[in-house]
Amino acid sequence: MNRWALTAALRLQKGLVGMDRNALGYLRDLNGHMEGALALLEKLAEYPELKNEDFIIYQSYFREYLADTNMIVLDALEESEQAMMLKANTERVAYEKKIRDPDDCYLDVMHREEELRKQGQPSQIGLLLGMRKVTRAEILSASFEEEDETGPDTEEEPGSDEGQSANDERRS
Repeated sequence: MNRWALTAALRLQKGLVGMDRNALGYLRDLNGHMEGALALLEKLAEYPELKNEDFIIYQSYFREYLADTNMIVLDALEESEQAMMLKANTERVAYEKKIRDPDDCYLDVMHREEELRKQGQPSQIGLLLGMRKVTRAEILSASFEEEDETGPDTEEEPGSDEGQSANDERRS
C-alpha cells in the first residue's frame, strides 16, 4: 500500500491541501498493490483452515474499502479540478476584459452591417424614439433643426390638451 497516497487522500479529505497532480498515479499504485493483496488473500483462502465464511467476508470488506477509497479520491479530484477550472476561468475573463478595447462593439456592428449590405439585407441599426423604431435611413435623412423648433423646447402646461396632443403626434 502506498503510504503517500493514503496520506494525501486523508489530508485532502480534511481540506488541508489542494489536490496533488499525482493523485491519479497514487491511486493507480494503491489499486495495483491492493490487487496484489487480494490475490494473496485468495491464495490464503485455499488453505482448509481459512475456508470459512468469515475469511470470505473480510475479503469482501477489503474490496469494499478499496472501492470507497477510490470514490473518495476521485470525488476530491473532481472538486479540486472544478475549483481550479473556476479560478482559471475567472483569470481568463479578467485578462480578456483588461485587453479588450471598449470600442470593439462598434467595430463588430460595422462589420455586421457590411455583411448585411453585401447580402442585400436591410440594416439592423435602429434607434428607439418613444415607442417607434427608427431606421438608419430615417436617422440620416431626419432634419433635427425642425424638431428643435417645434419639439421638446416648446413650453406647454403639463395638463393642457394641446401639449398632450403634441406629445402624442411625436410618438406616432
